[in-house]
Amino acid sequence: MKKWLPVLASCGALLGVLPMTAVAQQRPAPDASSALAKGEYLARAGDCIACHTAPEGKVFAGGLPMKTPFGTIYTSNITPDPETGIGKWTSDQFYAIMHTGRFPDGGLVYPAMPFGSYTKVTRADSDAIYNYLRSIPAVR
Repeated sequence: MKKWLPVLASCGALLGVLPMTAVAQQRPAPDASSALAKGEYLARAGDCIACHTAPEGKVFAGGLPMKTPFGTIYTSNITPDPETGIGKWTSDQFYAIMHTGRFPDGGLVYPAMPFGSYTKVTRADSDAIYNYLRSIPAVR
């Protein structure tokens, strides 16, 4: 559990309303032997679904409109679709986006994604989330 605290802390910081322990208690920890279960657990703890799923949309397919002072930004698809999602991304690129705030093509993810809150995600945890997302159905 201690190695997941940076992710849970980021989630709590993002939500700003739930203490870290409340987030951790919502779902039981996965069986440690399952890497995909760990990735799913971390994606849930980080609340990826909240931003990457539009109302009435497919899970993790993006398209959620986020109003900002700069206009409306639509969240990205993080399913393994090779054209509209992360299907062509490497695990290095996935890790980099969480630590640099840039898409593989160099575009900025900020202000839509507060990547600064994710910079403490370890490489192992990033890889677990990446592998979980690569295991779900692709959505174009």
